[in-house]
Order: sequence, then structure tokens, then C-alpha cells
Amino acid sequence: MTELRLIFYSYGQFYLRHKGLLLLFMIGFSLGSALISAIYGLNLEASKRYSNSSALLENPVTHFIKPQLGEERIAHELWQLLSRQPNLNLEPVLEGRVQLEDRRWLSIRGVDLLKWVKFGNGGSEQLNQSQPYRGRLFDMVFLDPKVIARLGEKAAQQVVKIDGTEYQISPMAGLGHQALMDISLADKLLRANGELSFVEVIELDDANAKSLTVMLAQKARLESANDQAFDTLSGPFFFNLQALAFLGYIVGAFLSFNAIKLAVAARKKLQQQLYVLGCQQRRLTQAVVIELLCLGFISAYLGTLLGVSLANLLVTDVGRVLRSFYQLDRGLVVGFDYSMVLLGFALNTLVLVCFLVSQKTIAPKFQKRALGGLLGISIAGAIALWVNADNKFTALMLCACVLVVFFMITPSILKGVFSYLWPTRSPLLLWMKADSKNQINELLSAVLATLMAMGAAIGMQVMVNSFSTALDSHLQKRLSADLYIRPSVISERMENELTRSDKFEKVGVYWQAQTELLQNTERLPVKLVSFGQSAKYHSHITLLGQLPVSAVHIGPETSGKVARCMVNEPGWRIYGIEVGDIIELQQGAKSMSCQVSSIYYDYGEQSATLLVTTSQIENAKFAYEAFGYSLTLKQHQDIDAAAQQLKDTYGLETSQVSVNKTFKAFAKQLFENTFKVTHALNLFIMMIALFGIWVSFLTLGRQQLQPMAVLQTLGVTRSQLFWSKLLQAGVILMVTTLLAIPLGIMLGWVLLAYVMPIAFGWSMALVLSWPDILGFCLVVLFLALIASALPLIKLIRRNVADSVASL
Repeated sequence: MTELRLIFYSYGQFYLRHKGLLLLFMIGFSLGSALISAIYGLNLEASKRYSNSSALLENPVTHFIKPQLGEERIAHELWQLLSRQPNLNLEPVLEGRVQLEDRRWLSIRGVDLLKWVKFGNGGSEQLNQSQPYRGRLFDMVFLDPKVIARLGEKAAQQVVKIDGTEYQISPMAGLGHQALMDISLADKLLRANGELSFVEVIELDDANAKSLTVMLAQKARLESANDQAFDTLSGPFFFNLQALAFLGYIVGAFLSFNAIKLAVAARKKLQQQLYVLGCQQRRLTQAVVIELLCLGFISAYLGTLLGVSLANLLVTDVGRVLRSFYQLDRGLVVGFDYSMVLLGFALNTLVLVCFLVSQKTIAPKFQKRALGGLLGISIAGAIALWVNADNKFTALMLCACVLVVFFMITPSILKGVFSYLWPTRSPLLLWMKADSKNQINELLSAVLATLMAMGAAIGMQVMVNSFSTALDSHLQKRLSADLYIRPSVISERMENELTRSDKFEKVGVYWQAQTELLQNTERLPVKLVSFGQSAKYHSHITLLGQLPVSAVHIGPETSGKVARCMVNEPGWRIYGIEVGDIIELQQGAKSMSCQVSSIYYDYGEQSATLLVTTSQIENAKFAYEAFGYSLTLKQHQDIDAAAQQLKDTYGLETSQVSVNKTFKAFAKQLFENTFKVTHALNLFIMMIALFGIWVSFLTLGRQQLQPMAVLQTLGVTRSQLFWSKLLQAGVILMVTTLLAIPLGIMLGWVLLAYVMPIAFGWSMALVLSWPDILGFCLVVLFLALIASALPLIKLIRRNVADSVASL
């Protein structure tokens, strides 16, 4: 132990003299785990969102009691019956929207705040901070500070006015977009008359769940907290984010690898001195391993802190996407968790093991055979997966095989570039050409990290551009009406008046009914959607075969002909509803049947959806929600005049009337929000790769002192030396960039052809935007040259006499 203590003391003194080296080492390890910790943290918080009840008490919610399909709320009589059960721990929740005095809408959630006083935990911390208003707890509105800032001056004064009454505001971080209040106040504002949106059941076991299901028969539904729509729909979203984060970690691992190499190379002389002074080689090895493990753990801890900060920066965009597309029902606030530290430490340890293994000397013959075998296996695996990939894991394995193939061929291509006969007789260029063959191995980790980062970014760019192009075409046809209105009250009289109007050629509706499909002993939630009474009102739908929608595809049951319906692409790809299937849909005790006639594109929707006519929904007596009307103007009608007339006639607000162009822009903006997170992750990955290039050239510079000193003594000027070394770096980075383009296109193709249909249920054509791809490559190449030039400048400025003295 004395020997180890002395060795560690020497290491400590070394780092005190080389603080920059220690900082570089820590940054290299921390950045690698920060990205994956951020995504892991978001996923962890989403999975743990029911560990606290809606009243912010530490009561894990295991089940929900929800209204029957087609109903909006739970009856007050049922809640009275449930609340009298002695073995149930229940928390009632009432949700809705209220209009503020400035005519904006605020989402509210009412819970039993009396439990804050009773149990003295959870939200009671906020209660203690609001002592002046403690007596008015049940008339207080709790809002997230971000929502308060968005509401403007009145909210900043800690007051909000609803229905002519002012209510005190108390800020509470982490509430998300909903205001929290006592359920009695929410009942008053929503005029719910004791009805509830749902009831949270705390820690319900299986035996009690069965008896509760019997009690709720035909009155409400009991759902497990693990079977909520968000958990099913958001799986592909988090899966893709995790895959991208893991890709970022691999880029970070190359950076960490370089940091270890730099630290070990800088300490090589110290290790020799300790050995000469009598330290055993075994003890020196143990000390290095313990040191690297300790630094790896500290770096994982720092990386987790950085990851939590990054996750909370992303959580606003992520939360908006998850609410819009994946039915997230709670706000997310990512907190520190030691499982994130352990994940980062495990990955850092893996990098350390790879480094220690790489230090073992392997005969070139066996090394060549191993690399050749790996290349062959990767090519064979890519071909096999290209034919057979049918799930998310095999699709991502195909991406991994493509990456490995490019990893294998990149060193050979780089060496081949410097092996060809160059059309020059310049001694300096010929020296640079010969020197490059040796430097490629030293720069290989940075080159591969840059290749992966650029390939991933280009692949994501290809996917986003293809999706944007497909979405433009989709919206162009899907949103073909001239005006869209969403009145507060929808009536048959209003529809008849619009239909009889001489301004409109076609008046479509948007109806939606929640139903269930019994599939393999499991109940699959299915949305029924209708735009009108016949195929004419569904002509804006695009079928997979690009055929026009006709009565063959959609229509009610007639003599000798079963009712026809159309399933969306996710319903076919993800949930297995096939063309020709006769399916029976249920809504409580009511049911209807239809035969699936075709499949239609439905970008943005991930749940199973069926298109039917309005008469089919009415004949089945299903409860449905009518959202509004789509209006197609007759020729020569002025759209602005028609919109103004609708506002005047029906008392509509500007926000309730949308013209085609505005509605499309809003829809596209909503979709673009889904890619903000991926763009941020790609930017972070590229920053790590560029940092890795800088570290690699910093490491290489230490090994270049002697050959550069020789050249300077032979008369080569600093300027000539700098430009020749920069040219060397430029050639290597240029070849890497050229290889990244086909890699990115192939990754983009895999994402579009496999990952997107399998994970999200959408298919689309590959679209390449060469100006965007080449522009991105030029920017990255320029930044990479700057990153490589910075260590060279420091090296060139070194005193020639000092360099010669080191020979």
C-alpha cells in the first residue's frame, strides 16, 4: 500500500503541474456520457411519471379509472360509490380548459389539495412558501413560471382573472402547461357538477383490481398505468433518440480514447522514472487502472450533471412533441439519478478496457485476418438484414453493419490516397506524403469519429428532407379546403346553412369516435374518423397505390355489400390490420363491422385509425366528437370576404377560422418541432467530433517535434512547415468528408426504408438535397481545419533550439 500511495502522490503532483491535461481528460470522458445521460434521463422521467400522484404526493399510481369510450367524464354517483370503498386509495382528478379575460385558453387540472394539509408532504413545500395565502389555498392557482411568463403582465402580478373573478397565482416549477388547483375550484370553473375526468388508484394489487373491474362494469374502465397510450406511442420516439444518443456516445468514446492516449503519452517518462526508482511494474499497472477507473467515475458523475442540464434544455421541445403526437399527460422535469451515473461509468469502463486491450501487441498477420473477417461478417450481415430486417432492433443492426463496413474500408482508402504517385517533385510535399502514412494510424480514432458524426448528421438530414418533401405533398392534398372553422358549438342547423350557402362548393366535417378492436384476446384502441357522408368528402385522402378514393373504398352497408372502411398506414404496418379483414369495433355495448378496403398515408398519426362515413358512425349510435368544418369555396369567391362573413354570422373568433395557407404552416411547424431534438443532438455530436480532432492533433504534435525540428534545421521555414502540415490534415479530412457523404446517404436510406416504417408506420421516398449536403460538408470541413490548425500553430511557434535539443 505504501508503494501505491507514493505512486498516487506522484500522479497527483503531475496533474498539479499539468492542469490542462487533467481538464482535457475529464472533458473527453464527460462529453461521451453527457449525451446518453440526457436521453436516458428523459426516458427515465417519462417512465416514472406516475411515481407521484397528480396532487404531487409521493403515492405511486398503479391504475386509472377512466370514463367509458364515447363519454368524457365519470359520473358523480360512481365517484360517491368508489369513495365509500374501504380498501381503495383514490385521488380524483378533473381536467379541462377555461378562457381568460384576454380570450386565451388555459388548461387546468383540479386535485384534492386538502391532502397537502393532511399529509404535510408533496406540494406542502409550496404551501409553506405561500404562508400569506395559506387561508386561500382552495382559491389559489398554481402555475409553472414559464406559463406565468407567457401569460403576460397580469400573471406577472400574481393574479389571473377567470369568469370575472381574480385568483391568486403561486409559481410552482415542473407543472408543465397545466394550471394546478383544488378540485372544488376546478369543478366551479368547468361547471362539472361533481363529474371527474379520471380517478387515480394508488398501489392497487391484482386481486383488488379484479374486484374493482367487476364493480365498474358498464360504468367506467380500469386501466393499468403501464398500458397508457403514451407508453405505447412514444416507444419509437425514445428508441430513435436513444439510438442517436448511443451514436453520439461512440463519437465521444473516440474522444475519450484520444484523451487517454494523450494522458498516457504525457506520463510515459514519469512511469519510467518510477520504475527506475524501484516501483514494481505490477504496482504501476494497478495504479494506472485504479486511477483511470476513479477518473472514469468522476467523469461519469460530471457527465450526468451535464446530461441533466442538457435534458432540461431539451425538455420544452420534447414535451411539446410528446403532448402533440404521443398523448403525454404530465410535465417532465429531469432530475439527477444515480442509475445515470452507473450507466456512464459502465460505458467509460468499456472504453478503458478497449484502450488497455489496444495496448497489447498483435502480430500484423493476425490483425489483418481479424479485420478482414470483421469486414466479411459485416458485409454478410448487412446483406442478410437488408432482406430480413422486420423490427426496430434488426433495422438498427443494419445501420451498425453499414457503419462497421465504412470503418473497415476508411483506413485502407486513406493509405491508398497517400500511396499513389503524386504529380509533384517538391521535397516538402513528398516528405508530407511519406509522413502521412505513419500519421494515419495516430489520427484514425479522430477520423472515424468525424466519419460517424458526419455520416449520422447527413443521414438525419436526408431523412428530415425526405420527410419534409413527403409532408409538403401530403399536406398539399390533405388540407385541400380553402377554410377551416372550429365553432364552440357545432349544430346540424349550422351545417345545413353552410351546405345551402352559395359561397361553398363542398362542406366537410371532422368527426372522431374512440372505439376498441378485439385482436388476439387483447383490446386495441382504434380511432374512427370521418370527413363526410360519402367518398366525395374523402377525396383528399392519398391511398398507398395513389388511386382516387371512391365508393369502392368507403361507404355504409348496402344490400349484399358489407360496409367499407380504410385503415391508415400505421394501423397496417404496426398493428397488423390487413386489407380484406372484416373487423368488429366496439364502444361499450355498441358495435359496428366493416371490411378494410385500402390503406392510406397518415403522416403524424401513430395509432390505428379507420376512415368511415358519418352515416356509419350514426348508424352504430357511437358517441363521437365533432371538431369543425372544412369549406371549399366556389370559383371566383373571395376567401377573405368569406372568412369575415363567417365570423360575423356565427360570432367566431379569428383563432376559430383558419385559411388554408395558415393551417398548413401550423401543421408543418408542428411536425418540424419533432426534429428540433434530433438537430440539437446532431450539433452536440459534431461538437464532440471537432473537439476530438483538436485532441488528436494535440497528441500527434508531441510526436512530431523531432521530425519537424530536423526539417527546420534543414532550412524549411515555419510558414512552409505550417502549410504543408495543414495540407496534410486537409487531405485526410477531405477524404473523410467524401466518405461521409455515401455513408450518410446509406444511413438515411436505412432510416427511411426500415426504421421509419417499422418504428412509426410511415413510408416515404428518398429525396436528396445536394446543396444542403454539400453546404454542410464544407462548413464541417472548414471547422475541422480550424480545429487541426490550432495545435499546429502552437507547435510551429516552438523555439527551434528547444526542438533540436530534444533530438
